[in-house]
This record gives sequence, C-alpha cells and structure tokens, in this order.
Amino acid sequence: MARTQSRVLVPTIGCLTEGYLLYMPHEHTLAFADLDSAELRECEQDINYLRGILADRYGPIIVAEHGPWKCDLGAGCCDHAHMHLIPVPTPDRVLKEYVKIGGSTEPYRTLVECLASVDEAYVYVSPTSTMHYIWPATEFPRQWVRRVCANIYGKASQWDWRDHPFDLERQWTYDALVGTSLLPYRMP
Repeated sequence: MARTQSRVLVPTIGCLTEGYLLYMPHEHTLAFADLDSAELRECEQDINYLRGILADRYGPIIVAEHGPWKCDLGAGCCDHAHMHLIPVPTPDRVLKEYVKIGGSTEPYRTLVECLASVDEAYVYVSPTSTMHYIWPATEFPRQWVRRVCANIYGKASQWDWRDHPFDLERQWTYDALVGTSLLPYRMP
C-alpha cells in the first residue's frame, strides 16, 4: 500500500476494522527494539504522521507491538517486526487492559526512549503519540492487542487472524487508502 526505502505499510490479514494497518521494516528484523536509535526516530516520525492522517478518517489510532527477543516470540506469533496501527474509539480502554496484566507503569515520551532498555521479549502499546508503554511479555497471551481490540469491537471470539481474516474489512481499508500519501516524505 505504501513503502519507503526501508519500511512498508499494509492492511493486515485479520483486519478487525477498516483502517487497521501493519507498519514494518522492509529488511528482516525480529523487533523494533533491534533497530538503532536513528532508525527508530524515523519510524516514530512515520508513525506519528500516519496517526494524523488515519485519525482524520478513522478516529484515534493506537500503536502496538508484541516484540520478540532472540528466540522468544513473547506475546507475538510472527518472527518479523511489525507495529499494529489500529483505530479504536477508546485508546484508554486498551491501555487499561494492558495494565490489568502488566501492572501500572510510567509512560515514556518517545518510542526511542521506550525501546532503549529492552532486554527481553516485550509488549508495547502507545495510546497517543506522546505516551509509550512497555512490559515484559511473560504474562501476556499471544496476540494480546488483537484480543483487546476484538473485544472493543464486539468481536471477542474473532481475535485470531488465522481463523478470522476479515477479508472484506482489509479490502475496504485498501480501497479507502490506496493512492493517498501515507508515507510521502522519504519515498525513493
């Protein structure tokens, strides 16, 4: 759908709602925490830009990652880094579900600060562009962000993308956003 020299943005299989996208490095890496700080700053710029564009159409956008560490997939189920950009009407509700499992923690102001101290599999969620949270993945079930958002959308039993691909919603997302300037400022 959109691409820079180093990153890709696509509608996801398991598109719980129109506007749900995955943002990922073009080159293979396990987790965003594996990127250097300059690459993470570029990613944060992209993500903040995308949040603005997508929010105009879909409302608030949360960002989440199930970050693997070495051979530990943690709460993830894929071995390639990807951030979930998901429209949700109540980002605070998403955060509350993370806190229920991971416990209360102070937010970081930037993605770079948040991921700088990672030394194990993690879950990351950002309800706003200036609030970034991270927890060890040990207590979180796989596909946690999808479980939480599926519940918010009244699709609690349809959180697993393998069983519920939501092809129609993925096509709507593609049709609505194809041709827009989603990542315009560093195109090759």
